[in-house]
Amino acid sequence: MPTYVVYVDQVFVGSLVMNLMILWVTAKLGGVSYSRVRLLGGAALGALYSLALFFPPVAYLLTPGGKFLVSVIMVAAVFWPRPPVKALVLLGYFYLVTFALGGTVQGIINFLHGNYSGGPVAGVMRAVDAYLWYGILLALALYWFLGRIAPAQIRKRLLLPLLQVQLVVGFRGRRTSLPAMLDTGNSLTDPVTGDPVIVAEYQSLQHLLPERVRLAVEKHGPERAADILGDLGPDIATGHFRLIPYRSVGRENAWLVGFRPDALELIQNGRAQKGGPAVVALCGDRLRGDIPCSALVPPTLLDNRLAG
Repeated sequence: MPTYVVYVDQVFVGSLVMNLMILWVTAKLGGVSYSRVRLLGGAALGALYSLALFFPPVAYLLTPGGKFLVSVIMVAAVFWPRPPVKALVLLGYFYLVTFALGGTVQGIINFLHGNYSGGPVAGVMRAVDAYLWYGILLALALYWFLGRIAPAQIRKRLLLPLLQVQLVVGFRGRRTSLPAMLDTGNSLTDPVTGDPVIVAEYQSLQHLLPERVRLAVEKHGPERAADILGDLGPDIATGHFRLIPYRSVGRENAWLVGFRPDALELIQNGRAQKGGPAVVALCGDRLRGDIPCSALVPPTLLDNRLAG
């Protein structure tokens, strides 16, 4: 029976390179920023773990539970801290890319190697020995291309449906429902209470507001938050209206008019969930994105308490 020599340093380097690509594509698919140092650190953790195969005393780490734990540690090492929903999405992308990249490498090796004399097992081992690095490099080139070109479309098909929610807002005896999206980039908070802020289109909520508020907004425009509050008089107190500072492209030190709703409810995948204390900020612009939505909801509003 032929003998095959496996070099530990080659296993480590090969695993390191593949882990780097997996984590990089994960970041691209998830649309998150990353540090190159942390990316290298996460990849090195995975590469060290791959060496457990050659050390019997720690072979127990190769169980499914051990593999899952190491993958969680790798993702956390690169992307922590993230909101729980985003962390789960990134972990899902990590596994998706891992399985896809491993299958791609094996497929390229099988394509390049055509001689299976001596039996299929011996043929596969010879193929891996002869074409492993060809398979890795070609797969990396393919995934680099996919990481640059494909993520937007993949996010649209896989990620965005997971972020869709229906937002129900109650205010002064009226209720309305509007399509919304969980937005991990929405970190606005009420400067007075520290509560998270939902950004919603004024057009979608104007029928909830008192007439005096609507007249003030139409007079000054939604962007003139200070002028609007100046016209409200007693409605400032009764409606819990306040100014919410924010920044956006081309707008520094801008303000939105916000109010505290009487009730909030989030509906996702058929489950209704009460939203915690929050402020709804009125945005004059139409919200644009890969999916239609009228509000951007911070994921921190999601908890484990189901309504009803």
